[in-house]
Amino acid sequence: MNRRTQQKASTRANIKRVARSAFLEQGVEATTTREISRLANVAVGTFFVHFPDKLDLVKEIFFDEMDEALSAGIGQQQPTSSPTEYLSQIAVTLFTFYGRYDEFTRLIMLDSVSTGGFHKQQMASVTEALLSRFEAVNIDRDTGMIFAENMVANFWLVFMECLPTGSFASKVALERLDRLNLPFKVSYQNAARK
Repeated sequence: MNRRTQQKASTRANIKRVARSAFLEQGVEATTTREISRLANVAVGTFFVHFPDKLDLVKEIFFDEMDEALSAGIGQQQPTSSPTEYLSQIAVTLFTFYGRYDEFTRLIMLDSVSTGGFHKQQMASVTEALLSRFEAVNIDRDTGMIFAENMVANFWLVFMECLPTGSFASKVALERLDRLNLPFKVSYQNAARK
């Protein structure tokens, strides 16, 4: 990497670092691009060279933090063959993360729902992981897909119920998700016994 490329990467990383700190201290909405630029000791124009807008910066920070949370949360747990236990592990990790980054979550979800963004991609990945667990106990692909898609819909239902209050990681929310997915747990257990 040449010196100019290193300097650009360093400037970008510095903007992200000071923005993350400012967002967490002051709030995303209250933190302006001018303030971020001042804290990063760069011109406002330099900010826009690296990030098209503040939301793009918010997303990048959010997804970096989410990747770390998922790696730390899911990566340290024993892999489970149960689809409901797997989804519970995902929910505990992500709901805790969403609660910690509450304002980020609201902004990004609003954008994501309106543009068909990350939540669709993330849940497609979770759906495939659930489906593979159903198929492992010989539940046919079509039925397994129906089960997996309904479990993901339940995840989003609980998520949306928590969104106004930011109470994502509450015991009540996680218990509700487990109750909603009880039929799929029973179906999986019955298929596993055969």
